Amino acid sequence: MSTTTQEGEEECAALLAIKILGRKWIPWILCELLAVKELYFSDLLERIEGNYGEKISARVLSEALKMLEESNLITREVVSDEMPVRVKYSLTEKGIDLRVIFGVLKGWGMKWGEIRTKKCRSFSCIHNCVPMIDIDKAGKLLELRDPIVFSPEELQNST
Repeated sequence: MSTTTQEGEEECAALLAIKILGRKWIPWILCELLAVKELYFSDLLERIEGNYGEKISARVLSEALKMLEESNLITREVVSDEMPVRVKYSLTEKGIDLRVIFGVLKGWGMKWGEIRTKKCRSFSCIHNCVPMIDIDKAGKLLELRDPIVFSPEELQNST
């Protein structure tokens, strides 16, 4: 995924994350990989259908996985070239870092969504793949620091 707009201006980092995580099926795919670490395509397809009670087509799952791979959130490994081809997926370090995001989202939802107990149909939902991060404590951590602002040169030198 590109980090620049059509006009060549840099996109907001938060909006880029929302664009990725806001796509249908992406949170479920990421949660399954957070919970299980590595999954074959067919197992991932089966787990999503079984755990979330919705049917996802192989084509839609394939497109979502391709987008996650292009975003460097997951890796794709061909395990067997024999037909049918066996492909295994796992999270990259960048993908694993999303557990913090999910933990904060879970904490925000617990506070403001008035959800005190698990209501999800799935056992492996975000509730079980990440711990809740208390949103009030996270907010206090932000108050302790000055806003972090990087110049374009600092960002370029850090990569």
